[in-house]
Amino acid sequence: MRWLFILTTAGILLISPCKITQAQEAQTLTNAPLETRAAAYPNRIEITVKISAHEDLKIAQDMQIAKGQIISDRIPEKSRLQAQKKQLELSLKRVLATTIQAPPKPLPVPAVAPLPPVNYLEHEAAIERANIAIALSEEEISIKVQEIEELSNIPDLDPLIIEHEQSKLRQLELNHQIAANELELAQGKLQTAKQQREYQEYQASITKARRIEEQNLAASHYQRQLAEYNEKIAAKEIQVTQLQEKINVIQSQIDNLQIVSPYAGEVRSIEFLGQSEDGAIAVRILLKVSSEQ
Repeated sequence: MRWLFILTTAGILLISPCKITQAQEAQTLTNAPLETRAAAYPNRIEITVKISAHEDLKIAQDMQIAKGQIISDRIPEKSRLQAQKKQLELSLKRVLATTIQAPPKPLPVPAVAPLPPVNYLEHEAAIERANIAIALSEEEISIKVQEIEELSNIPDLDPLIIEHEQSKLRQLELNHQIAANELELAQGKLQTAKQQREYQEYQASITKARRIEEQNLAASHYQRQLAEYNEKIAAKEIQVTQLQEKINVIQSQIDNLQIVSPYAGEVRSIEFLGQSEDGAIAVRILLKVSSEQ
């Protein structure tokens, strides 16, 4: 006759061949693999559990136990693990509550306003007026000089007349000089206006280049901030995953600390096998399975 063993993280269940179906049910409860080997006690289950102290054992010899009743429960270790789990859950809660602000997008750099259309009409008109005034004054001077020469050829002419005409000539020459000065001034203003325009265009080109540089710097700074933001998001997700995994591991350890009976029956014997290096005490329990399950 062959016997069926259930190997669990907390012990070994020894089951007779008549309990194959029940053994499969127990395997579902313990989530452990099944293995068969020879044994000599029909309708008996050997359960080996590990406890930290004698009070972790929740059954006694000759006790009738029900299916699903707690056999052992390592309460001190469970309390310790639950405290660790609580700390991890608080850490997870703090991490999830942490807000990582996305960097604001850079504001658009204001465009450089175009310069108004260039216009030198006023200066050119002043130059034209001065040239006309000069031409007129030269023509008047030429006429007056010719008149004075003709008067000088008249015999016995009153000298006051010639002197009067010469006075008019001097005035015309003065007007010619004034017109020449006005031409020079108008030409100077035109040249100044052109130089000012060149300077304005130069300043506008500098301002435009500076705006482009500012825009590039803002975009580069935003990209760095965005990379840092993505790194923080990824780090948070990794931290959340790690904490959740630790919580799951501890919860699994907590779940394995409590062993329940897969069957109803009578506790026939309890044997303390000894203590391992980690301080755990191995206990072997012989359970007589009730015929009614």
